[in-house]
Amino acid sequence: MRQFGASRRVAGGFTLLEAIVAMVVFSLGAFALYGWLSTNTITLQRISDRRSVAEVRLSALDMMHGVNPMTQPSGRRALDGLQVQWRAVPLEPPKASVTQVGFPNLFQVGLYQVDVRVLQGSRAVDRFTLRQLGYLQTGKMEAD
Repeated sequence: MRQFGASRRVAGGFTLLEAIVAMVVFSLGAFALYGWLSTNTITLQRISDRRSVAEVRLSALDMMHGVNPMTQPSGRRALDGLQVQWRAVPLEPPKASVTQVGFPNLFQVGLYQVDVRVLQGSRAVDRFTLRQLGYLQTGKMEAD
């Protein structure tokens, strides 16, 4: 026999409080995920910017290997849409050079500090300093 009112029916579904708690937990997870994604995006952009500057610097360094600071103490050259400017300052006065065994040779050499700027339009892209050897032929080779 059944008694009326003795058994309670369990409601199927969510209560309003359960739905609010579920949304809060989901929102906290979504905010954490958004922060993580935002940080990764910023980091990837910084890496990309630094890679671009490194490529520009390597190109400028490669170009500077062909510059003799003793004969060209300052100047500028175009490089792939960029402008490379340099100014060389002697660190020591030029000296007569010698061979590995100490015999004089035909060149005078000097050590220079070269300040290099790389511009794109009027905006500075990179700036660095390097030390470079300058040379000048002062003698003539004697024919045998």
